[in-house]
Amino acid sequence: MRNMEQICYIVHEPDNVATAMADISPGKITLTGECGRAGNEITVFQPIPFGHKIALYDIEEGSEIIKYGVCIGIATKKIRKGMYVHLHNMKSAYDFRSAQLDPVTAHAKDIEYKVY
Repeated sequence: MRNMEQICYIVHEPDNVATAMADISPGKITLTGECGRAGNEITVFQPIPFGHKIALYDIEEGSEIIKYGVCIGIATKKIRKGMYVHLHNMKSAYDFRSAQLDPVTAHAKDIEYKVY
């Protein structure tokens, strides 16, 4: 049986980050997911909280962070393979206004709509 504490999930093949399936400690981790890299191991250099991202490759400053097969952010500094990827070293690829839209109606949440 695998050590579930040291597994990260790759969502899509082109992703350059994986998601921690539990809190991850520095050391070897196993990659899982529906892609050809499942079963590979990489070394983690710092703790990664459950649900957060880990770099699968070196990512240069200004490069895209790819998850779900799409760009979710831009690296604000160089990120080494095995490092924690979060707001300290990336910025969102989504603008502030888009983040305020209701995911069901696409209406802005910060505007009060009147029904006539």
